[in-house]
Amino acid sequence: MSHERSTEIKMLLFISGFATLALEILGIRILAPYVGSTVPVWAAVVGIPLFGSVVGYYGGGVLADRIQKKEVLVWLAAAASAYIALIPTLRGIMSIVAPNVSYGIGAIVGATLLFLVPITFLSALTVYVIRVFVKSLDSIGRTHGDLYALTTAGSVVGVFGTSYILVPFFTVPHILYALSAAILLFSLYIYLTPHLEEVRASAD
Repeated sequence: MSHERSTEIKMLLFISGFATLALEILGIRILAPYVGSTVPVWAAVVGIPLFGSVVGYYGGGVLADRIQKKEVLVWLAAAASAYIALIPTLRGIMSIVAPNVSYGIGAIVGATLLFLVPITFLSALTVYVIRVFVKSLDSIGRTHGDLYALTTAGSVVGVFGTSYILVPFFTVPHILYALSAAILLFSLYIYLTPHLEEVRASAD
């Protein structure tokens, strides 16, 4: 896959990094009304997404070694998108869970329910894209470095953009719907763009 033809996928990777950290920033605002914002709550908001990343990185790696097609990349993005769009509805479950458990347990349950799945898919997407771009062992270090840097850049923008721009001016549901739409629309664009050839062909 040439540099020009990979631009769209790199942008999707940037958006994925943005969304991952945006979800963590939004997590405390979503859970705070139910379980507060103490250190254990922050630990859950940070720790559960990290566990999702572990699962996603492993699962994405296994999947990428077996199948390299742009359809898989798009489905990973679409799955994350769909779940993010459900978060405003799913958070209502916390009104049932929170009164019956401690704040710490409630935070773990809430973070697992709301953020584990989408961050798992977003992390799997990152590893999948890296596998797609690795064309030889000679370039594997540079490829990993470039793409992780790109994802991390998206995460940095996600942290500050969400904290300083999105949260002060938009509601949490609107931000989540926008993240979901951005991931879905960009993944569909990649799927429907003819010049983005089969990833398998580019990886060989």
